[in-house]
Amino acid sequence: MVQLDMRPFRIAITGVESTGKSTLALALGSKLNAPVVEELARTDADVLADRVNLETLSRLSAEQLAACNSVEKFAARKGAAVIITDTDDSVLAVWGKAVFGQIPNGLDAWYGWADLTLLCYPNLPWQPDALRSSPDLAERLKLHDAYLKRVAHRNRWTLIDGASKAERLDQAVRAFHACISH
Repeated sequence: MVQLDMRPFRIAITGVESTGKSTLALALGSKLNAPVVEELARTDADVLADRVNLETLSRLSAEQLAACNSVEKFAARKGAAVIITDTDDSVLAVWGKAVFGQIPNGLDAWYGWADLTLLCYPNLPWQPDALRSSPDLAERLKLHDAYLKRVAHRNRWTLIDGASKAERLDQAVRAFHACISH
């Protein structure tokens, strides 16, 4: 495996809700023997109580990045070559813009964090969840376009659009290997 400047290779998985980000992160982590930083918003008290505002999103951004950096330091000491997060600045940017009409502060600290961003396409069936609010495919596709615009400027990103968990994992592994071979 490849390490960059003595740090693990960083993979961020992003996309609209119910696109299999967490499932893909865990499967990819298992496949690559990499630690996975789970999305902190899924267990955040303000999010669970539906008390979210722009400050909440800014706080979540700082906390998620701090968690990624902490896990990365631990992973580097253990010799891990890869670290994966199942969220990134795109989730918080699109969330802020869609709900509050603006992007929260503090997301610029994420710029350039990922060596590879995997954008999950919303072609999986929507699964209800206490934190999900967009079962309408047309709405999810519109949000996907916002994600696409957000990641399109990044050096290394790949659209993950397989119709099954196995296809998505295969696409992610191939994207990773293509990235490290260049």
